[in-house]
Amino acid sequence: MSDTPVLAAIPDAVVVIEEGGALSYLNPAAERLSGWDAAEAGGRHYGEVFPLRDAAGFLVHERYDPFASRLSTVTRSPEREYLLRRRDGSEVWVAVRSSFERNERGRVVRVVAALRDIGRRRRLDRAKSDLISTVSHEIRSPLTSVKGFTSTLLHRWERFTDEQKQLMLRTINADADRVTRLLTDLLDVSRLEAGRLELKRQKVDVAAIARNVVERLQIDHDDRPLSARFDAVPEVWADPGKVEQVIVNLVENALKYAPRGGVVVSGTTEDDGIVVRVRDEGEGIDPRHVPHLFTKFYRRGHGERTGGTGLGLYICHGIVGAHGGRIWVERSDASGTVFAFTLPTGEGSWVGAGGGAST
Repeated sequence: MSDTPVLAAIPDAVVVIEEGGALSYLNPAAERLSGWDAAEAGGRHYGEVFPLRDAAGFLVHERYDPFASRLSTVTRSPEREYLLRRRDGSEVWVAVRSSFERNERGRVVRVVAALRDIGRRRRLDRAKSDLISTVSHEIRSPLTSVKGFTSTLLHRWERFTDEQKQLMLRTINADADRVTRLLTDLLDVSRLEAGRLELKRQKVDVAAIARNVVERLQIDHDDRPLSARFDAVPEVWADPGKVEQVIVNLVENALKYAPRGGVVVSGTTEDDGIVVRVRDEGEGIDPRHVPHLFTKFYRRGHGERTGGTGLGLYICHGIVGAHGGRIWVERSDASGTVFAFTLPTGEGSWVGAGGGAST
């Protein structure tokens, strides 16, 4: 196979197929994608080196002939997605486009195909579909409750005692807050991705915010001991609403994934800022999950208690980074998990939306 410098430099996999289906060229990207060496693949049928299956599971080369007669005006095929089985047995989704070289009579004599690994794109598409489904459920559940209790109170107000009315109104209020938080999360995600997260900076007492969060959440989790234990930490230059959002997300995350035991929010002064820690008494996090915790749509585990949109920690990462701090898992073992994040104390440390974040 003669090497073509231009094709060799293309990041997508490029293969040339001669009449009869024999491969005459693979660029380096095609070698990496298929697992075949170009010299070894030369002369083999393309279906052997690139066994592609369509969405129905059929082998493409057994059902489709790229050299079959077609209108002479057709010079390329539209992009199609197939599942490629590599030489080592692993599989990856690829997008395939083909161009046809014709002779003077208009017959196809050579096909140049470009293949692009779209595994990440498909995972993101699947994650977005899952998000839509999850968000629909997360919104429908509280709205159903709100609608049911509101309708009941409107039509049967006189039949309930004051205590029963207060219980239903508290439920309506809590469900409305739940929907509001979800919509806020979705808006924050769009702003983070666009680099337009706005921070309303002012001097903030993080310890006071943490205590307020703990007191508020304790009402709905009276079976779990929640506490805030802060040293004499200085005020930070931050957005109080966003700082509260981070602490709420971390505490609720702890309550969700550590179904028993207490949760402690603490703070200390370190270097040029403060470190806030949220500690639970759960079973710890599988080390396989830790590198992915702050990525969008990531949810560890399955089941009712591990539901959600997979956006909470991703948003925490973005907010803390926008303040010039960082967030990470400080410890996770059989005795529990500690999430920690930093906030700088100086006004000049603030770097703007999306900057300075790391895990």
